[in-house]
Amino acid sequence: MSTTQIGTKRLSLFGFAIFSLPVLVFQAIELPWRVYLPSFFSETLGLSLATVGTLLMMIRLFDMALDPAVGWASDRFPTRFGLRRPWMVASVPFIVIGTWQVFFAQAGVSVATLAAWCVAMHFGYTLLVTPHGGWGLEISSDYHERTRIMAAKMWFAAAGMPFIILLPSILERGFHVGRAGQVAAMGVLLIVLTPLSVLLVLRFIREPAIDPSIAARTQNPFRQFAAILQDRALVTILALYALVGLADASSAGTFLFFVEQTLALKGWASTLMLIQAVVALGAIPAWAAISRAVGKRRALMGVFAWQALSAPLALLLPVGGLVPLAAFLLVRNASWGADYMLLRAMVADVSGRDAGAGLRRSGSYYALFNVTLKLAAGLGVGVALWVLSRAGFVPGTTATSDALWTVRLTYALPSFLAGLTGLVILTRGSAEAPAHPAIAAAQSSQVALAKGEATV
Repeated sequence: MSTTQIGTKRLSLFGFAIFSLPVLVFQAIELPWRVYLPSFFSETLGLSLATVGTLLMMIRLFDMALDPAVGWASDRFPTRFGLRRPWMVASVPFIVIGTWQVFFAQAGVSVATLAAWCVAMHFGYTLLVTPHGGWGLEISSDYHERTRIMAAKMWFAAAGMPFIILLPSILERGFHVGRAGQVAAMGVLLIVLTPLSVLLVLRFIREPAIDPSIAARTQNPFRQFAAILQDRALVTILALYALVGLADASSAGTFLFFVEQTLALKGWASTLMLIQAVVALGAIPAWAAISRAVGKRRALMGVFAWQALSAPLALLLPVGGLVPLAAFLLVRNASWGADYMLLRAMVADVSGRDAGAGLRRSGSYYALFNVTLKLAAGLGVGVALWVLSRAGFVPGTTATSDALWTVRLTYALPSFLAGLTGLVILTRGSAEAPAHPAIAAAQSSQVALAKGEATV
């Protein structure tokens, strides 16, 4: 089969599926990192929650320093193999070896050794996610097609969640395998997925044509990012990204504790996580359709409003109430992934505007927003676990009613506050950037042509 040329045309389903395969790797890293590894590090490896929170936060800080360098370099140095592809190839050994050492760690491993292998795994993760993300921002110059591309990536991420979660869920419900066995199974999955997804993307997807002169005009990283941060629309999107990252990380990092100890539903956490993925398969296309009808900013306001209204319902769930919890997760996750989809589509709009001005910054844009998201995620889970530790909560042991109530609050309140704050930011100004004049003119011509065809 020939390679697929990615350009300004609408992508085929095959092109979307192949290009989105690395998203499964991202999920296979992020889901365990946010949900399973905090519990694995504390319960199986014997680390305190405060130590786990600090470790997770420090790894995110490492990502924060690395992402801009990789993003800038993937914009600046073209090769005969492309701008993005060499970095993706280099990511594979770091992810595979790091995963083997982290997901199969044994009790008694030192914090320093565990941290070193976490760094290796995340180094490879950054080498893969940032160039791939920059590549995705360049695929189309059409306003609505960008939303469609980001919706496809989020949809494949949601579709991949059952694929990733089903294995620990089966082990949990069918074979009563503990947390260490579940984490090891996800490790094997990640080790297989990483080289396979990169190989298929390189085999079937071709990068857009590279103009070496444009890449050569890329400013040094300090000037590049200083120029980017002067864009008010981008700063607004950065703030919204931070809110989403904080809320997601705190709720994901406490989900297992919330389900298994606060609600006394031990053995159900992995199975219940499947609800999120199933709901998202329908919710993401729905929010994409809403965006086409009312615009990205208004659609994003709807997402934040939904989060603010639904998150506090977690405070009302009864202990032992499996059906109420399932119903809550159905409601709560009806907006899952829509915030990331819309924010990334807005970033793609800015990237497209700069492309019209002869600038190449896609990798840097994606890196900057990855930095924001990862830093916010590190702070979110780190602070959440620190709060639980200060409240006297110890995973796997009998907790006081006050400690269990603290788990509820750390699970629900960040999403509620993030939703309200996001609404305030969006009502005070637009996060959408005006198009470059050349692009705006082309889009106006497309609209006029479409209207003319409609009257024929």
